[in-house]
Amino acid sequence: MNGTGRSASQPRPASRWPGSPGSTGTTPALYLRDPGQFGELLRPACRRCTARRGIAGPIACRLPPHQTVCRRHRLWTGPAARTHAAQLDVSSFPEILRAQRRHLAQLDHHPWQHVETTISAATHAIYQALRGGTWIPGQRQRLRQLAPGTWGQALASVLGGSPGRPDDGPGQAIVEIAIYPDVVWLAARSLRAHSASHRTASVPFR
Repeated sequence: MNGTGRSASQPRPASRWPGSPGSTGTTPALYLRDPGQFGELLRPACRRCTARRGIAGPIACRLPPHQTVCRRHRLWTGPAARTHAAQLDVSSFPEILRAQRRHLAQLDHHPWQHVETTISAATHAIYQALRGGTWIPGQRQRLRQLAPGTWGQALASVLGGSPGRPDDGPGQAIVEIAIYPDVVWLAARSLRAHSASHRTASVPFR
């Protein structure tokens, strides 16, 4: 529990997230039952969280890009998880949970817009590397574990599609999860380099 009487894993009001006035939380403030109505920032709330409240269908939730995992249920809720089918279980991937903690920690040291722009750039860089046949250790293993027998199709579909194109199936989420630790690592490296260059630029010449 925190000082507000809410557990750390329980969502908070969506209207207070970055990008909206006074943003700080994740509870679905916009209730939409039709996934086709989801906008860019609307994704289903964790299906296990809503099921605990007796809700079987998807509830649209205004989630920021960095809200990638339901910590209570270890389900992926990242940008590609636009349906319940794409909310894959990541409990067997401790590196995903570590990466999410690092992702959230970046927001303590950098403006959230800069963090998410850097995350997006890192994602596209890794997609480009995969298109060129370059793999980072762990990516292929995660893909195989998430989608035995179909991971190749999922990867081909994502790499062959338009960047940022919504995907109602789990294919995009599979790839998003598989590369997430490397995306966060690359973004952290870029953010450190950016901060170092700004510190250097602010040092007066003697």
